[in-house]
Amino acid sequence: MKVLDPQSALLTTSEVHRFLLQNPPRPTPKKIGSYTPVNLKGYQRVREDFQDYISSTTPYIAKYPPPETFIQSVVPKLRTFGLSKTEAFMMINLGVGLARGYEQQPFMNGDQDNVNTVSSSIESAAANENAGTSGDEEQPNPEGQEDEAAYQPSDLELLSCVVEELDDRFPGDEGQEQIQKIVQTIREEYERAQSKHASTNGDAVGAENIMDAP
Repeated sequence: MKVLDPQSALLTTSEVHRFLLQNPPRPTPKKIGSYTPVNLKGYQRVREDFQDYISSTTPYIAKYPPPETFIQSVVPKLRTFGLSKTEAFMMINLGVGLARGYEQQPFMNGDQDNVNTVSSSIESAAANENAGTSGDEEQPNPEGQEDEAAYQPSDLELLSCVVEELDDRFPGDEGQEQIQKIVQTIREEYERAQSKHASTNGDAVGAENIMDAP
């Protein structure tokens, strides 16, 4: 047997979460004849750990629209930018371009001018880097590392982590425009999928996003 496309079996975190929501753990089977009942403790532990990861690390995943309305539409469009399927999935998993629960992303306000968002992020990063050479640098936090713990990466920083050779593949001003379009595409497809899901199922979209630990 030859594997023609190893990436075809990849799943996003949202798809795994949706699958576990729709497939609650089965009751412990009774012993039938001489067959020993299957021990489901390992499976239950996986469910618990995954739910803990969703609730504590990626809470925005629970609010994603169904994969068939979001992921299946956004991934082909991201591929047109020369991104691999793995890179597109990682963007979705990290919530690039979306409100990730702990901060308001610059692309979520439809009234803002999105043209200079990426360049503004670069300028902000440069200003922070040069803060130590000026007389206006901030004093260390006497309470410890609370500021560092509260820091959350921007969309550009996330993209630089998941897109291989980002600067070489998207160079200069034209590259920044392409990056802007990538993030905008994710946002637009997300909002379109949310609207479609809400119109089909009503406004109570979040009720099904609670996965009870077994």
